[in-house]
Amino acid sequence: MQLKRNISKTSLLFLSIGSIVGSGWLFGSFYTAKLAGPAGIFAWIIGGLCVAIIALTLAELSTMLPLSGGSTAYTHISHGKMTGSIFSWITWLWTVVVAPIEVLAIFQYASTYIPNISEKVGNTETLTGKGLLLATALMAVLSIINMIGVKIMAESNKFVVIWKLIIPIGAAYLLLTTQIHPTNLTDSGFAPFGFSGILSSIASGGVSFSFFGFQTAIFLAGEAKNPQKSIPFALFGSLFACMVLYTILQLGFILAIEPSAIKNGWDQISFSGDAGPLAGIFIALGFTFMVKVLYFDAIISPLGTAVGFIASSSRILYSISLQGDAPKIISKVNRFSIPWIAIFTNFVVGMLLFLPFSGWQSMIAFLSAAIILTLASGPLCLPIFRNHLSHLERPFKLPYANVISFIAFYICNLMLQWTGWCTVWKLEFAALIGIIIFSFSHLRNKKTNHEKLHFKSFIWLILYLIISGVISYLGTYGGGKAIISMQMEFIIIAITSLFIFILAQKSALSKKESLEIYNKIIDHHKSNSK
Repeated sequence: MQLKRNISKTSLLFLSIGSIVGSGWLFGSFYTAKLAGPAGIFAWIIGGLCVAIIALTLAELSTMLPLSGGSTAYTHISHGKMTGSIFSWITWLWTVVVAPIEVLAIFQYASTYIPNISEKVGNTETLTGKGLLLATALMAVLSIINMIGVKIMAESNKFVVIWKLIIPIGAAYLLLTTQIHPTNLTDSGFAPFGFSGILSSIASGGVSFSFFGFQTAIFLAGEAKNPQKSIPFALFGSLFACMVLYTILQLGFILAIEPSAIKNGWDQISFSGDAGPLAGIFIALGFTFMVKVLYFDAIISPLGTAVGFIASSSRILYSISLQGDAPKIISKVNRFSIPWIAIFTNFVVGMLLFLPFSGWQSMIAFLSAAIILTLASGPLCLPIFRNHLSHLERPFKLPYANVISFIAFYICNLMLQWTGWCTVWKLEFAALIGIIIFSFSHLRNKKTNHEKLHFKSFIWLILYLIISGVISYLGTYGGGKAIISMQMEFIIIAITSLFIFILAQKSALSKKESLEIYNKIIDHHKSNSK
């Protein structure tokens, strides 16, 4: 039984918006203001435009290859087994973590009115045994919803997303019209931490993390009606709508804060209970009813995102299984045509991931870095596919593909740099674990599995990771040694991005090999059955 194409254009748009408007709106304005001050307003605009440029390349790829979890197949087709496996590993890693983080955000807000579900350890909130039990129960319910049917989930999600939009818009309106303090924009400096503060907030303040939810439209491409029209519509519609929403909300947040709260600097702002920063502002403004609404929305907004990413992560694992990089049983679907074993597997992994999470922001930078690395596959693969898969129909064809692809790849590398060395080394360690796992798996199954690793086409990725790590270590962000100035980073990353971009094109598989892998993947998706 194959996955069914039964998600409408509007449903796909709402799923993408629902994935973008999650815990990011509850916490993003707060952490962005702490990192960038009032200039955080521009962080949402710059971040949204950067992600939109990257999305241009993915729009062509996902309409050309509308496969469920299809983005994991791009590097497999362009550079072979090993490269595809590592990108699939990192993609699955970050998608499977999002749902637990959204559930964590729910309980971080809920700790205000549900006793003993979290405790403060150092400066961060962690779940207690009771909190873990409740979080597990909620994850189980969300997983069951996804197992019943993606169409039911997508259609019901429209109402959740409408609610998720009404509340932030209402909150922004109240923040901008009740008691504003225009002096907040200048008293401590409009950009107290300079341009680097704006860039850091994009990577670590929740800006890029929030926008990356647009990918839900790509992960569910295999189940979209008329994907050639519905995917670009969902991609760019969700990004534009949410960029406007988040920018207005950030402005309202900055203007509504009491000036006394920032007298020691924007990086020192806090409220009674950092578990709910927006709630803290509305308490100060006297809007007790809005505080109750916020606490309710703190359940609804992350819930919608969690539902979307449980669907996304299961399709990623489903696709990995079809490619032979995970047990075949994981690609099994139920009578609703849903990959239920993949959902169950992700549920178990998600439960294990609750343990090391100390708070919402603690994992945002790492997730952002992992997402950025996987997004880089789009601009790298598009020029290759123009040559190797020229026979495929391209309903959305990007003009000046090579130039825009390089710009998008350059943006990916800049954003990766902004996450900081303390994050980049962890990402590269995760990539190393993936390399070890897939290498060991290949050697163990060498007698029965004769598929090539295509190691020559994998060397560029090793060099890419090494160069990114060195620049991050020498750079100015997140624990870097500041040997390279911020201005020089832009130039050095441009040069190294061009080098890796060309190397990735030169080391791609031959057209014949790419077509063989493409046909094999298509056959797997067509013939997959119970």
